[in-house]
Amino acid sequence: MIVFLDTSTILAACWSAKGLSRLLIKCAATENWTLVTADYCVSEVEKNVHKHRAGAADWRSVVHPRIKSVGSVYVIDRPIVFDATKDRPVILSAIGSNAEYLVTSDTTDFSHVLGTVVYGVNIRTPKAFLLEMGIVE
Repeated sequence: MIVFLDTSTILAACWSAKGLSRLLIKCAATENWTLVTADYCVSEVEKNVHKHRAGAADWRSVVHPRIKSVGSVYVIDRPIVFDATKDRPVILSAIGSNAEYLVTSDTTDFSHVLGTVVYGVNIRTPKAFLLEMGIVE
């Protein structure tokens, strides 16, 4: 199963070794999840990961090696209404990568699509995703 991670989820995984985002990344191999993100998100992570003391080290050693980077998608041949311009490439790249899930910690910009399916991609928070997968209760 392909699981697309956005910038907010990746940063949360870098900044907290005990959080749900890190748990998702740790469980990926045993659960046969292929973790992907857009090169756009990788760029955003690398700009912001240093804001937390341990973030950069964990990005390089723990998080980044477990995530496959895919090209960013900026246009699709279907209509999509998404107000947050900076997040359009995220949802479009998730669709373009054939992800089954887009996992985001950005509950503000993605609030209108959380818990829904957009062109075959389930949009979930890390907690909702892990609950759905039976990893946490």
